Amino acid sequence: MTLLARARLALTLLALLAAARPAAAAEPTVDELATVLAEPVYGSSRQAGASKYDQDLAEAPSLVYVRTAGEIRAQGYRTLAEVLESLPGVHLRRDRAYTYVGVRGVNPPGDYSARLLVLIDGVRVNEAIYDSATLGREFPLDIGLIERVEFIPGPGSALYGSNAVLGVVNVITRTPSQLPGLNAALEGSGGGRGKLTLTWGGDAGPARILLGAAVERSDGRDLYFPEFDAPQTNDGWAVGQDGERNGKLYVKARWSDWTFAAQLSDRDKRDPTGSYGTIFNTRSDTADRYALANLSYSRAYGPDREVYGRIGLAHYRYTGYGYYDQGGLVVPAETRSEADWIAGELRHVWSGWTGHRVLVGLEFQDNRKQALSSADLEPAPQVYSDLTLQSRRYSLYVNDEWQPAPDWRLNLGVRADRRLDGQVTTTPRAALSWTPAPPWTLKLVRGSAFREPNVSETRYTDGLQLPNTLLRVESLTSTEAAALWRPRSDLELSVALHDLRIDDLITLVTLPDGSQQYQNQGAVRSRGLQAEATWEPGAGVQWRASWSRQQARDADGTALSDAPLSLFKMAVTAPLPWPGTRIGANLQRVGTRRTLGGAELAPHAQLNLQINHAPPGQAWSLGLGIVNLTNRPYADPAGPEHPQDTLAQDGREFVVRAGWAF
Repeated sequence: MTLLARARLALTLLALLAAARPAAAAEPTVDELATVLAEPVYGSSRQAGASKYDQDLAEAPSLVYVRTAGEIRAQGYRTLAEVLESLPGVHLRRDRAYTYVGVRGVNPPGDYSARLLVLIDGVRVNEAIYDSATLGREFPLDIGLIERVEFIPGPGSALYGSNAVLGVVNVITRTPSQLPGLNAALEGSGGGRGKLTLTWGGDAGPARILLGAAVERSDGRDLYFPEFDAPQTNDGWAVGQDGERNGKLYVKARWSDWTFAAQLSDRDKRDPTGSYGTIFNTRSDTADRYALANLSYSRAYGPDREVYGRIGLAHYRYTGYGYYDQGGLVVPAETRSEADWIAGELRHVWSGWTGHRVLVGLEFQDNRKQALSSADLEPAPQVYSDLTLQSRRYSLYVNDEWQPAPDWRLNLGVRADRRLDGQVTTTPRAALSWTPAPPWTLKLVRGSAFREPNVSETRYTDGLQLPNTLLRVESLTSTEAAALWRPRSDLELSVALHDLRIDDLITLVTLPDGSQQYQNQGAVRSRGLQAEATWEPGAGVQWRASWSRQQARDADGTALSDAPLSLFKMAVTAPLPWPGTRIGANLQRVGTRRTLGGAELAPHAQLNLQINHAPPGQAWSLGLGIVNLTNRPYADPAGPEHPQDTLAQDGREFVVRAGWAF
């Protein structure tokens, strides 16, 4: 049975749960549920990603940005990538197969967002082949199950190890109490896209359980690419090559001090761009499949001691299929990669030493299988790669949060990682925080981070890409100064200055003979400023705006590809005159960017609108979203795998959503 078939079966089973007992502790009335659906849940001041334990945002060693489930619904965000796009210093690049996230101007085309570490409830999601952070519709968790998203920009390797170079994203899932009983939603949008989601939250003996399932289909659009405008390539039109299928399952069970969580996801996406040398307007598709399961234990032993332990299993599989022209002969080819790993963590927090909060942790990842294969399938099989590897990483980290005086806080941490190649990397972090007056918090952070080459970069080869076993580890050093000002309970402003340097940046390079290879490309430096303001004047209104200015350049001073000079974001949510009705609007302006070909993309702005209606006393709700309201054309830089230098993005799109609480 395929995962998509399992998703359809799960939807049927969830429907049967409508008569079962919902979560008793938070069973809402219809009026209460309508209120929850209609109004944003504004940000909690507690978070766990920056220090691996709960603390106030102002006490965290660096700035932390939070987006809640209420904001996600109010603004109509459809993917985790769109949530991240609302954050200061973050921008997206889309190539119709995947969505890539850049932070502070660093997002080299050809990279799979591997410099961003993504967690679900504190557990690493980056897979063990490409180290990719899949953040668009390929993310293995449905967005409706997200309670909040924490983003900690800057180096995080002192706590999290490899890949936490530009930042850490921690996705916190919802609880059975937040989604009691059976809830269903149906969504439709442009490109023939339809989506059905079901969730159920309830009690089963001593356990409280949340189940979620989502199925999504899209026919895609017929797209025109001027680079292929010739009779032999269908005059530049890719017809029926942009479709997508997506299925996701999720379960979380909590009892006493134990939590079990598991998710399955299966996403197939057609690629219409002719990437990686495939024949234009013929079948070219990718499939990403995740299976993740984790059992964790967390308990406080008295007022000054906390223990956390976790063990998990994970599986990832990628399949790429396409047709290639080899001397006039059409040859189908397939790339497969598969990884199975076991990962675990044990940490202990002790605050019995006056003025100190000490964290000690052990973490491991045992990659039981890392398989890569690439072959032409016909007329005679031609194998380029066929290898299976095993690798392990272990780490020890220590962090001390010391408060020598009521208005001073010093955070010192270091982590030692035995990498996959058997070598050891040590990454320290030091953060000083000063609160000269109650509204003010000033922070100074100095840290380092690293990213080790993954197995795909070092060992994979096909008809286009060459391996490189001599790749060196990327290393980052960063200094950041930040100020947080809360003059009133309804107003918050933050400003941050950063100066970071990445040495031995790993980049996909096109060689003189047309082949490609990952190589270390010297040093990259990014300097910039970002500011954000949030105002909640009351009556359910929230304003949020941010502005970033950054310069990301390589060693000779050339601006990096896909590095916007500036970013401006604004979002507002407010009630409308009709009971249970809210409007959300957000504006994203991306400054000048450079393409791989050296062209300069003009700034572009996109305005999105969302209206939600959940009438009091009713179990149903409706939503209407308009993406790119003004229908402004814009393009993103293409990667080295594309024959195009830029890729045009979609125009105006309508999104209709209907929900029902049983």
